[in-house]
Amino acid sequence: MEYKYIRKYLGEEWLDQQKKFIANEKRVKIELKDKISDELEVYILNKIDKLIGKFENVEGFSQWIIEAKTTKTFEDHLFELMVMENLLLKMDSFKIKARNENSVPEALVKKGEDEFYIEMKKLKTVPHSIYNSVGELFKKSRNKFKSSKGILFVGTFDFFKYPGGKQMASPEFKLFKRLISLRFERGFGSSIIAIILVNFVIKTDLNKIILGKEYYIINKPQEKGGKSLKFFEDIFEVDSFVYL
Repeated sequence: MEYKYIRKYLGEEWLDQQKKFIANEKRVKIELKDKISDELEVYILNKIDKLIGKFENVEGFSQWIIEAKTTKTFEDHLFELMVMENLLLKMDSFKIKARNENSVPEALVKKGEDEFYIEMKKLKTVPHSIYNSVGELFKKSRNKFKSSKGILFVGTFDFFKYPGGKQMASPEFKLFKRLISLRFERGFGSSIIAIILVNFVIKTDLNKIILGKEYYIINKPQEKGGKSLKFFEDIFEVDSFVYL
């Protein structure tokens, strides 16, 4: 495969390392069962290549490349790009790694009269303490958004299981959502527009690998600064989202 944008920006050595990582990713292999073959590697690398092509002319993308090329956890940077992809085409303005006082959120975006920062946090596993994890998310948002407004996207892939091919959210996921909502109801998170729990699902359909994108939008009560359903419909391009 050509992977022209990967080779242009990340290099041949990086490409070889990612091929080895994908080949050794046991969890993905179990979920896809006997469907797994070299097609998974091709699919993921093609996805990365297309994403880089979409963003190469976006302001600030060069800084994203520097960080992505040197990190040992590229999957976090890929998560950032996949989330930003769902906003890119619908925004009037998009700046990656835009400085906000002494912090640097992932991007500053503008849609009509609304301008806000976006920040991402990919959870590695289901947190040992859901209560502490929620507190850390609000602290991260406060540090990144400062006196401005922003949306925090949280990767929650490990909160979902797939027994018999059917998706099931864990009890911890339900508690996670509830604790975030309670904080909003009590007036916490003045700089946060919403916290959005994200699940990307790699699956097969008629022997074709596809990626499902699911957003669970935890919005503040509108009297405390939350947004309408139409606001989120206007800024996202995803397969489905649940408005909580």
